[in-house]
Amino acid sequence: MNQEKLTTEDSIYIIEQSLKQAANQKTGASNYYIIWGTVLLIVLIANFIVFRFPNETTASIANALPILFAVGGILSFLQSRKDDKNETVVPINEKLYMYAWVGASIGLGAIFIGNPGHIMDGFCLGILLMFGVVNFIIGGMTKFKPLIIGGALSMLLAVFIPNVTMDYKFLITAIGVLSICLIPGLLMKNTKAIV
Repeated sequence: MNQEKLTTEDSIYIIEQSLKQAANQKTGASNYYIIWGTVLLIVLIANFIVFRFPNETTASIANALPILFAVGGILSFLQSRKDDKNETVVPINEKLYMYAWVGASIGLGAIFIGNPGHIMDGFCLGILLMFGVVNFIIGGMTKFKPLIIGGALSMLLAVFIPNVTMDYKFLITAIGVLSICLIPGLLMKNTKAIV
């Protein structure tokens, strides 16, 4: 048997190439952005309608909206299982997404707990600010401009939340969700960007 010993330079080269390959793997993040962007957009637009046109029908719609969060959770779980089966290499950005979104969720929960009398205001403001900051940072780290632009726009939209009626809070937040979730998710899926 002819065995070759690797030199230090060869070993370093192999490690560098492995790290580059892991860094250049596209994550499955686009699917989560599309799932949650769709769920949030439906919930926000439906709440806009409920507050704008209050009647028995819209009240029934409002009562059914929490089910959409369960649907989003189930779809995310199924997507996660699919990702686990299909990924041969776990992209480095995967941890960035995980910690960023877990942090945003904890922050959103803290806003709800800290403001029990203003949960809907906190919901709108929290989504725009927490999700905006997360996407701005992720976009900067991954060099994906739609996330940077969407994050900045979302944070700017938060300025209007304290000054408008509840129906428009939902509408403004829906615009923010388009900029931070749905549009970036669709662009991630349909481009060769490594995000």
